[in-house]
Amino acid sequence: MILIRDDKYTIKSLERALDVMMLFYKEKRELGVSEIAEYLGMYKSTVHRILTTLERRGFIQKNSRNNKYWLGIKVFSLGMLYAKEMKLRDIAQPHLSRLAEKFKETTHLAVIDFNREEGPEVVVLEKIQKAQFLSMTPPVGSSSPAYCSAMGKILLAYSEPETVEKILKKPLKRYTQNTITDYNKLLKELKKIRQQGYAVDNEELEVGLTCFAAPVYDFENKVIASISLSGPSARLESLKARDVIREVQKTAEEISENLK
Repeated sequence: MILIRDDKYTIKSLERALDVMMLFYKEKRELGVSEIAEYLGMYKSTVHRILTTLERRGFIQKNSRNNKYWLGIKVFSLGMLYAKEMKLRDIAQPHLSRLAEKFKETTHLAVIDFNREEGPEVVVLEKIQKAQFLSMTPPVGSSSPAYCSAMGKILLAYSEPETVEKILKKPLKRYTQNTITDYNKLLKELKKIRQQGYAVDNEELEVGLTCFAAPVYDFENKVIASISLSGPSARLESLKARDVIREVQKTAEEISENLK
């Protein structure tokens, strides 16, 4: 498959900055302005502006002894975040698979993103589908509003109260007749979730879809993700909710234990 580059959708200055970053990766050593300019065929003034911007943001650091540059701590932080989530996904996968197989439904692993303009959203890292029929659940990489999904409510419930209050001041959109759109009711729901250790999405995001979720803890005993079992409400009604919740919590505990 040949990928055709469409320049009208690219930002030249950003491309040049990324070229500079990748040069450090390729050379694996400190580089000076002149070296970078020569390697990449750029003007020294352009390279200097790029390095100054990246340094200000923490992606590049300057060695004052030789005036050369190297990758900054921000690059390390991003890499650690990626590695952490991939490790989490690898550890969770077999546990999610067993849970999905047990109930012949769909399981998910998700984290929360507080930096969305629309408000906090849950991002799906993994999905295991054992359902015999078509699944309506979100695919890997997709996101949805945190306040009206079981996994999202779990992650909000265990977040700092000040953070939750600040980001949920925006109007809460109604997706179904069961969506919680009243701010105070949502806070009560989150308090209840913290007390019981699990969350339920009773057709709050999508009509006909029910979901049970539990928190996943890291080695510092902080909630870093949530897992869920979900499926058509009609099918899940045939199961005992208490049994499903117990198995979801048990699976979350097993994943948490493996992360420690």
